[in-house]
This record gives sequence, C-alpha cells and structure tokens, in this order.
Amino acid sequence: MKIIDRYIIRNFIVTFIFITISIQFVSIIIDLSQRMHRLENNQGSIKEALIYYYPFWSIWLMNTFSPISVFLSVIFFTSKLTHNSEITAILSSGISFMRLTIPYLLSAIVIGTVSLIINYYFLPIANKKKNKFHYQYLLSPRYKNKYEKNQTVSTQISKNEYIFIRNFSKKESIGKECVYQKFNGKKLIYILKSKNIFWDKKHNIYILFNYIETTIKKNHDFLMMGDYKIIKLPITPEQFLPEEYIAETMNIDELKKFINIEENRRNINIHLNEYYQRTSFPFSTLIFTILGLSISTKRKKGEIAYNMIIGMALAFFYIFFIELTKVYSNKDYIPSCFAIWLPNIIYGTITLFFYCNRSMN
Repeated sequence: MKIIDRYIIRNFIVTFIFITISIQFVSIIIDLSQRMHRLENNQGSIKEALIYYYPFWSIWLMNTFSPISVFLSVIFFTSKLTHNSEITAILSSGISFMRLTIPYLLSAIVIGTVSLIINYYFLPIANKKKNKFHYQYLLSPRYKNKYEKNQTVSTQISKNEYIFIRNFSKKESIGKECVYQKFNGKKLIYILKSKNIFWDKKHNIYILFNYIETTIKKNHDFLMMGDYKIIKLPITPEQFLPEEYIAETMNIDELKKFINIEENRRNINIHLNEYYQRTSFPFSTLIFTILGLSISTKRKKGEIAYNMIIGMALAFFYIFFIELTKVYSNKDYIPSCFAIWLPNIIYGTITLFFYCNRSMN
C-alpha cells in the first residue's frame, strides 16, 4: 500500500468518526430538548435518559445514518484535497482516477462491513434497551394507553386456528371477551368462548374464565361450560400483539424465523423492510463513497461549501426517498425488497453516471 493510500484511508476514517460524533452530539441535544416534558410527565429523569436511553439510541442513529456520514466525510475531505490542488497533483503524477478510487473503496468496505455486522447482531441488542426505556418513559399518554391496554386481537394462529379478543392489556396480561375457533378446511368444528382470558407467562399457558366450549359434529353440538379452563396455544401475546418495532429488536437469524412464522398471519412488509434494510444500508456506503468522490474532485469556486450543500441535499433526499418507498411497501402497494433497494438502484445509476463522466475528464 502506497503512502497516498494510507493518507487517504486515515483521513477518510478520521473525518468519518468526527462527523459521526458531531451528528450524535447535536442530535442528542435536540432530541432531549424535545422530550424533556414527556420524561417529566412519565416520572423519568434526564440522568436516566442519558444512561439508559441515549447511549443505545446513539448506536441506532450512528448505524442508520452511517451512509450519510460517509458521504459527507468523503465530500468534506476530498473537497479540501481538491481545493489544495492535491487531487490535481495526484492525477498529474500519472495515477488514474480509477486507481485513486481504490483507497476510498477500501475505507468504504471496512465501514460497510462493520455496519453490516452491527446491523445483523449488535444493533438489535441496543434497540431492546432503547425501546424498553421509550415505552416506559417517552410515550405520549394516548399511545401509552394504547400500548398497555385496550388492544383488539384478531389473528390466525395456524392454518386452521383463529383467536379473537375484544380488549387485551399487555401490561396486565388480561383480556376480555375471547373467542377461539378451529376449522377443518372451511368447516367450523370447535368454538371456545370466555368472558376473560389470562396469560400465565411463567407456565406459558392461557387461563379462560367463565367459558363455553362447543364441539361441532355431524348431527350434534356438544356443549360444555365452567368457571375456568387451561389451554396451551402455539402463540404468545408478544406474537399476536407484536410491538410496532419488534423486528428491530431481533438479530438477522431471529428476524428471518419470525417472518417465516408471521407470513401467513398478516401483512409482514414492515418486518421485511427491516430485514432487507439490514443489508441495503451498509451496501449504500459504497455507492455514497463513489458518488462523493465523483462530485468533490471537480474544481469550482467555493467548492467545499458548494459540495457540502449538494451532499446534504442528496443525502436527505435519499432518506426521504427510503421513507417514501417504505410507506408504500407497508401498505402492500409494492414488494418490500424492491421498495428497500430502489433508492440504492437509483443512486447507484446516478453514481455510475457521475463517476464515468469524471473519470473521462
């Protein structure tokens, strides 16, 4: 590895770390200032937030915006090289633009690989900690009430089993007006109704109170009733009432198994989006590195400020574009894989155009 390669890699990584930490610091200050009243309303404190929430929130923020940090790092560092005529000197010495790209790509591969590993296995651990604090101290009263109680359950347990609960409290593990149905093909063969249902997490069982049990056969319906009945179902409250962001708390292997289980029960695009995003974000690091290099190696008046403005605009449009395609995917208008990878495909095409144009000049 040549001295120039080490120089570029070192400055690239250092600039990336500096921009990442700066974004974290500013984001925490802004976010904390907006959430202080909610912390106070839920009996939380700033000290607790700084210890139990923001360190894990920072990991999520850092990994989510790592492609953007890489993009801004490349633009800032390379624009300085261009402004100081160092890029011109390197290219004039006989080094091709393609050869100049290699240390940038190596740096992007290192950052992208680390981001991929964090996305797959370490970020879910941080998200569990972050979400636990969020649900306890940062929910608005309206959403807190919705999260903890009065949730309606209507889900398919298996190919032939369904469960319906009018009101279920996740906090107390108690539900009202439960109906469990079992089918043989399209024919209803069993109904179990109860006024109340209780989830015993310790023993993984459901206890139904004041129940009526109906077994439907060819000529007769067999009816039984009682004060309580213990049943075991292949589903927990966490599964039939999953948290909105449950997918982000699972490592890549757990998430894949969860998707396979849930795919016959509901629209799972919100979980598929998380699954594909775990790979698409780290991959976009390569795209943004090449795009940043292509933009910032052309000399122009006020190039550093100009390039940073262009970089910020492209970066935030990328985030907006991802969120837009995710909305359409969540509504099942477009396939999840296409929705998540479409921004990378478009930005990859733009990058290819800029890179080819720059390398020929």
